[in-house]
Amino acid sequence: MSDPAFHAFNAQHLVTLGIIAVFCLLLMWTARAGKCPKIIRYSIGFLLLGYAVFFYVQQAMQNALSWQYALPFELCSLVLIACILSLFRPNQFTTEIAYFWGVGGVLQATVTPDLSRGFPSWDFIMFFWSHGATLMAILFLAACREFRPRRGSIMRMMIALNAYGLVVGTIDAITGWNYGYLCRKPAEPSLLDYLGPWPWYLLSIELIALITFLLLELPWRISGSLGKQDSALANGG
Repeated sequence: MSDPAFHAFNAQHLVTLGIIAVFCLLLMWTARAGKCPKIIRYSIGFLLLGYAVFFYVQQAMQNALSWQYALPFELCSLVLIACILSLFRPNQFTTEIAYFWGVGGVLQATVTPDLSRGFPSWDFIMFFWSHGATLMAILFLAACREFRPRRGSIMRMMIALNAYGLVVGTIDAITGWNYGYLCRKPAEPSLLDYLGPWPWYLLSIELIALITFLLLELPWRISGSLGKQDSALANGG
């Protein structure tokens, strides 16, 4: 029996989003109430590591590993790596990457997945395992009292984002791949469909990224804690 087709915002999608939201809220509450205990950090970290290991093992067993799809060149993959690094060894830059890149990008991907098959297909399970756990990690890290963006974070994040686009976009253009959807839009409906044709939707993403980063910085700016360097993370440890 074949797996059912995936349809955005159907019952299984909404239930999955609800479960992810509940875990995110619980982790944020825990982080704000305590001092981000290592047991939680490591648990989320191993959940993400477990996904990465399971993904490559599964792909290898199915003879499905390919340069075109298996390299960690997707934006969400880089955010996942930044989350793992930040969870096991807290670092200001990787945490900022996880926060600024992740909240907008991973959340958008989770709400409008590029999926063709629904639950209980492995595509569905693996997608929401990676994106759900990454969102949990991002919001947990952001809620930890040790984290606060530094001054100039938005400029650094925009430079890093454009460096990613330049490097990965060049690789895509040379090879015909489409990491980061830098050469064409996803096959399934997504928010990119409303941002114009290629390459104009890339400029739209640039503007959306800047606005998103400004909004994500706003809580710290309002509270007056932006740029304060009295945390362990500010010194990279």
